[in-house]
Amino acid sequence: MSGKGGRFASWRTRLPVVAVVVACVAAVVAAVTGAANPVSAVQFLMPGHWVYNSALQSVLHVDGATGNVDARARVPGSPGDQVFQGDMSGYVVGSSRITEFGKSGLEVEKTSTPASKERAYGVETRGGPYLVYREGGKVVRVGDPSVVMELEGPVGTPVATRDGTLWLPRTEAGLLCQVRSGARVPACQVPLPKGHNGALAVVHDEVVFVDTTSDTLHTVEKDGLGEGRDLGMDASDDAVLADTDVDGRVAILDANRIHLVDTESDREPVRVDLPDGDYAGPVSTGEVVAVVDRKTDTLFTYDGVGDLQRKELPAESGDPRITRGEDDRLYVDGEEGEHVVVVDQDGEFTDVPIKGGDDDETVPPRGDDTDGPPVAGPPPERPDPPRTQQPPPPSNEQPERPDPRREQQTPPRVPPTAPGAPAGVSATPGNATATVSWGAAADNRSPLTGYRVMWPGGSTTTGPGQRSVTIPNLANGTTYVFTVAAVNGVGVGPGSSSNPVTPVAPFRAATAPVGLTAVNDFDNQTVTVNWGRPADMGSGGFVHYVVNVGGFRQVTVTGLSAALTGVQVDTAFTVTVTAVTTNPAGAQVPGAPASVQTEGRPPAADPSVVLSEGAPTEEYCGELPDCAWMHVEASNFPPGTMIRFTAYSTHDPEWSNSHETTTDENGFADIDRFAYGGTGHTVWVEVTTPDGNTYESNRIEWGAG
Repeated sequence: MSGKGGRFASWRTRLPVVAVVVACVAAVVAAVTGAANPVSAVQFLMPGHWVYNSALQSVLHVDGATGNVDARARVPGSPGDQVFQGDMSGYVVGSSRITEFGKSGLEVEKTSTPASKERAYGVETRGGPYLVYREGGKVVRVGDPSVVMELEGPVGTPVATRDGTLWLPRTEAGLLCQVRSGARVPACQVPLPKGHNGALAVVHDEVVFVDTTSDTLHTVEKDGLGEGRDLGMDASDDAVLADTDVDGRVAILDANRIHLVDTESDREPVRVDLPDGDYAGPVSTGEVVAVVDRKTDTLFTYDGVGDLQRKELPAESGDPRITRGEDDRLYVDGEEGEHVVVVDQDGEFTDVPIKGGDDDETVPPRGDDTDGPPVAGPPPERPDPPRTQQPPPPSNEQPERPDPRREQQTPPRVPPTAPGAPAGVSATPGNATATVSWGAAADNRSPLTGYRVMWPGGSTTTGPGQRSVTIPNLANGTTYVFTVAAVNGVGVGPGSSSNPVTPVAPFRAATAPVGLTAVNDFDNQTVTVNWGRPADMGSGGFVHYVVNVGGFRQVTVTGLSAALTGVQVDTAFTVTVTAVTTNPAGAQVPGAPASVQTEGRPPAADPSVVLSEGAPTEEYCGELPDCAWMHVEASNFPPGTMIRFTAYSTHDPEWSNSHETTTDENGFADIDRFAYGGTGHTVWVEVTTPDGNTYESNRIEWGAG
């Protein structure tokens, strides 16, 4: 691939999957000391796949490498619930609740309400997991705290790169959004072709966009899409992509056919025809791609050259689901969670039955008498069989009576020890405070005298009956972990640590902008608005200002002024400006508004006609000593309009004289016409407009000065 597309060849080696193994010593320490959180500082990674079995009301972990079920936790749920895992916790996601369980303690930690009734598309990646509600345009990063991000419209199927960046296409809006690990607000800065359909895939850990409208493939660059490369196939708008490549090829499922498109050469795509069916997928291990026919419950896998393997799936109600684990294996399970089929990186299949009932459970759930798999040891020694003895000869001696004092010996007293660890330590952040709660600790035969709560920079002691305390004077924005230890007459017991919390000040919206002015330029049909920055921009991040003009026009700007053109309103109206910031959850919050009312166009003056005696003249009436022109001024008439001037005299009602002229751009016209010479006569002028309206001037006595 030439041009920008050549970046694909830069990294072909896949990153290894790394698992953190917690040594058995931690389990021994927990058993001896009662520590409730022995691995709180370690990311408890379990490569493999969690599946929810509704009959067992349990979530079970399948180790893809061994094909064994190696962990189980009792979690309430319903058939079809999905399971996604983060670093320390797993999440059972249903339509009405999300249940979090600890991966180390295998116990339910809390429940929450989903952000949408829509079935979530889950992505397990660094900083996640994420739940994407594609139709509603919502992205939820589950965990503590949970973050809900709004995308203002539907999104396509997301993909993730190994640095934890989540990529989401918004083809209807023509934007590609990304959520970096730890971000609270998505960044939608990469433009996509307007009106084009398409989907994303990751090739050698680089994101590509497949445009199914133009049948081209583009790398995603920092400033936009790279140069398009022809797919070599006609893709429909319903085509579905595997989120990762198959040996450098993009796998595209289009109806009953898989196309494996090479991203690094001009070779023709590999085409694989599938039997007629209803397919889920495709999903790739990196070496093979798999699809599931939901009609026949058949699993098909193909390698990079199209070689086929197939497997009939165990019968189970509901549609089978196929997902890729963080160990690059594929896992196929049914709605009830009774079977899992593992597809290894090279395409090999492993059946893993999820057994039900109490008699054949392979992994004891948390809370059973068994804390783990039994440890093999030497078989117990069998006692020698009893020897047959002859009964003794009869004796006349009385049998010896047992000494009751010898049989009722008092067992040795167990000495008291330091107390056990408090259970269920948790912390909730506040404004420069945190509330720490815990469960009772075992006193170990010595009455408790109190609890000691410790954190970086301080400690406090509570009474023995207290189960929570609020820690004041903490630094907002600083993360704290609190350790609680019980105290008795022997000493201080082992501590249990809380979840990390970060105190924050209450969210504060922006105050109103200052110095707001708005001017309506009626002639140019423009409204110009100016304002100053709010005195208090609040505690959130600035987004933009919203300028609302009279309720009929609204714009968003980041500066301190706005000019709105094409506003044809002559009456007064209200202009409002509001600063918008983001709250800690990433939602946009408008601040206090500033408002001002514009002035309406002043009413137009009525037309007027003013007559005066003009310059002397000898034309027409030169024989008369008072012969002069009539000077007439017409004001406030429609601009550029032909008007008619007509002169009248009371001396001769039959006399009149007319003249037409055009008003200027200001509606003004003046004339020197109608020579007149009749001293003492009363004269006047009338102006007539094209619509027939007539306006009379003042009346003057001619020759009166």
